Amino acid sequence: MRWAIAWVAIAACGKSGGGSGSGSSAGSPRDALIAAWKANGLDASAFTAASTPVGKDCATGTVSKLDVLVCAFDSPDAAQKAADAGLQWVGDTTGGSQAHGTFVIAVADRHKVDPSGKTINQIFKLAK
Repeated sequence: MRWAIAWVAIAACGKSGGGSGSGSSAGSPRDALIAAWKANGLDASAFTAASTPVGKDCATGTVSKLDVLVCAFDSPDAAQKAADAGLQWVGDTTGGSQAHGTFVIAVADRHKVDPSGKTINQIFKLAK
């Protein structure tokens, strides 16, 4: 059952077009992404709007004590081009930045809670 919920949430993420990946309204593709993390046992906080050089429509929060940035773009190509900017947000700590559809997801382990990288990997895998 958990996988069925996750697949529905992930499918909703993939259907974003134009600027529909943005916003903080209930049921947005960003909310579906966060719901997929929660459905798979990750503890996700509320995400709040963030002003970053990565993109204009970004939100930050924590997922299992890791700092996470999710930025929405108008197209997968625009997200892909911004993925490297996500690495600047991560900085000199363990983490990563990847484009997933119209999103750039950046994860930073600033509190050293994921020394094996297992949770970081899980966050990225569940975004597909």
